[in-house]
Amino acid sequence: MNNTHKAVQYVVITHHDEIFNTEEPWDNMHAYESREIRYRIVSTETGEILDDAQGYGYKSAQKKQIENWMKEHRAFTDTLDYYAFEIAKGAMAPEDKVNAKLVEELLAKFELSPDFTANELLTVWKKN
Repeated sequence: MNNTHKAVQYVVITHHDEIFNTEEPWDNMHAYESREIRYRIVSTETGEILDDAQGYGYKSAQKKQIENWMKEHRAFTDTLDYYAFEIAKGAMAPEDKVNAKLVEELLAKFELSPDFTANELLTVWKKN
């Protein structure tokens, strides 16, 4: 992980107005506030906000870290993409699957040891 930045959490408070429905009073709700933890990427040197998902904040500190790692290790990510494509088109053995075991094998092949699990990496990779 790059030590020039870190994920910093903050709280987002959303106010929800009262819902008053005279036709269906069972749907009435009192006003309330919800709180949600979000993360922004901050420079460890200056404290400047580097990335906050266009003001929305990230729901997970780990996801952004893994996305950055994937960008820094493009050869690994391209190889994982290649294997996934070959498996999807049936060019590999029937028992071959895109799973955490495959990711672990590729990490070993590339001599990489990130500070997150193969399953966490696979989850973020699938969403990208």
